[in-house]
Amino acid sequence: MPLLKVYYASELKKELLNSLSTLLSKSIADVLGKSEDFVMIIFQKTELQSFGNDSVGSNLYLEMKNVGVLPPDKTTLLTSQITNLCQELTGIEPTRIYIEFQEYERHHWGWNGKTFSN
Repeated sequence: MPLLKVYYASELKKELLNSLSTLLSKSIADVLGKSEDFVMIIFQKTELQSFGNDSVGSNLYLEMKNVGVLPPDKTTLLTSQITNLCQELTGIEPTRIYIEFQEYERHHWGWNGKTFSN
């Protein structure tokens, strides 16, 4: 149900992405109180990303989508944990990381041939 898309333009090794995926998945499941079995992490390498009119320096843009409510206390905690993990593993400064949170009603997501409202 939770989906985190991580967009990056810099070179990141597959081993690093695997480690980051594991740590992000656990953090998201813990904070949201959901099973890690339903957390999806997608890494999308982009051709170019510009942050603050700087397309040379590394940066990350993350989209966090969730079935259900993402209250301020959860988004605050997730922002801190996700940013810290990304900085620790990639070296990208927190000032160059954006995270967007999106809430969806249960009938807006499908899985296993039905929506989550069925």
